[in-house]
Amino acid sequence: MHVVSKKNNIIYILLFIITLISILVFKDYGIGIEEHFQRKSGFYWLEHLLSFTDFEYLKSEVNLRVDEINKFTPNLFPIEKFSYYGILFDLPLAFIETYFDISEPADYFHLRHLVILFFFLLSSFFFYKIINLRFNSVNLSIFGFLIFVYTPRIYGNIFFDNKDIFFLSIFTINIYYYFKFNNSNKYLDLVIFSLFCAFSTSSRIIGILIPLSFLLVLLFSSLSTEQTKNHLKIFSIFIISYFFFLFIHWPYLWSLDLNQWLNFFTPFFQYMNPTVFFNGEFYQSKYLPISYLPLFIFITTPVYIILFFILGLFTQFRRFFLRFIKIKETKEIYTNDLWRSSNEKFDLFILLNFLLVVFIYMSSNLALLSGWRHFYFLHFIFIYFACFFVFFFIRRFRKKKIKLYVSFLIIPLIILHIIDVFKYHPFQSSYFNNLISVEMKRKFEIDTQSLSRVHALKNIYQKNEKISIATASWTPIEDARSLLPKKMWENFIFLGTANKEKADYIYTNYYYEVNTNYNKKYEIPKNFSMYKNFSIDGTRIYSIFKKDK
Repeated sequence: MHVVSKKNNIIYILLFIITLISILVFKDYGIGIEEHFQRKSGFYWLEHLLSFTDFEYLKSEVNLRVDEINKFTPNLFPIEKFSYYGILFDLPLAFIETYFDISEPADYFHLRHLVILFFFLLSSFFFYKIINLRFNSVNLSIFGFLIFVYTPRIYGNIFFDNKDIFFLSIFTINIYYYFKFNNSNKYLDLVIFSLFCAFSTSSRIIGILIPLSFLLVLLFSSLSTEQTKNHLKIFSIFIISYFFFLFIHWPYLWSLDLNQWLNFFTPFFQYMNPTVFFNGEFYQSKYLPISYLPLFIFITTPVYIILFFILGLFTQFRRFFLRFIKIKETKEIYTNDLWRSSNEKFDLFILLNFLLVVFIYMSSNLALLSGWRHFYFLHFIFIYFACFFVFFFIRRFRKKKIKLYVSFLIIPLIILHIIDVFKYHPFQSSYFNNLISVEMKRKFEIDTQSLSRVHALKNIYQKNEKISIATASWTPIEDARSLLPKKMWENFIFLGTANKEKADYIYTNYYYEVNTNYNKKYEIPKNFSMYKNFSIDGTRIYSIFKKDK
């Protein structure tokens, strides 16, 4: 018991070390392309909520910041067209910024970065707890925790992505509370689970799959046992709690009329339809091939994680299928049901979530872009089934030598994995695995979050000298000023995309919304030469061109 207790303490040591390192490096990261819009969304809803109060000072301060946002970033989409975005992250951060009078742009964006960083690390601890409770193995839990945190594409986003990483974090915590209820069957745990289901749904509409999976498992339980009355009670408590929590914390629901309620899901599937560069070809976003998402996941995730996930998924699906075909009408308890323990029931719950995502992806005409970051919540499922495979493999052979061999295999893989994180710093969000060649990398969009903007401006900046910069990509480089000291702003003149020939420098991160084979709006003028080409491991991040003298 003493040895186990010491092993359990390792997670706190790891969390402390990772948190300390993260605090030391978080300012190395740029600003995400959607961060200004999300900040604007937070102030939009804060202004709306304050309109019901008498806090006049706060109202005036918020109004000033809203005006500043509109002047500084006039091209942002109006929030009214995207009012269904959740408020869990953006509104509290808008309030903190206002209440504590944080006025330096770099300060309030760094604050947002720190908050999402800490929230993700908190969710990674919940992931550790899930693996430890499910498989009763501290070593496996530490393995899962490390790859959960240090998968490069995920790690690279935890320092700025308060949309996709926030949802991954909420998703993870939500799953933990399902696990807790699954084991305890206490109504308090059910209510807490319903609360996080509401949070997941408001954060991303696809979060509704968690309550849907829960209801499916509840239905399966009703069909295989005689506890109909108890299941109806669980169903009633969950539904009432879920919709209550959803309504009280999501202002978007407060203003919907009857017609909007009847067409509730329609706004979530209205989207732009830009051109996307994928596998060497240009496609309209909503007409991308079905291979878009799986291929992007395959080439941007460490190979062994993909392998372990596929094997774990196959093992779990095979078990589910064999149980399904052996079900008998006699309802023999835990003999021929879909699960034989609460742990197996939990595995099925995770599998259902994954299968529902696959179904939606295959059956819906989704407009996709920016790789798979809108599906980063699947990272939880990938790592869970990777851990499931390792657990199943070790248990199957039940030999100490097998455990030793697995350890000798996994430890070098994790070390190489973490080396890649350091190699790509601070552009882990542009990571590709070793299965893809340098030439192949040129066939995909890379810096879709436009993190390179701050890095590029620092490379161009010259003290006491005015510099004009144009852009040869879809990325608004001028928005990156927010992470630079205000004293540097006056040195830059931003010309946009239409006046490239008048610039001193031209920046591009090769991220386009048009087919550049035919549309020449981003073509580099002939009187410019390469000034800097920034790449990591053959992955081209951005380039700067300088006017010839």
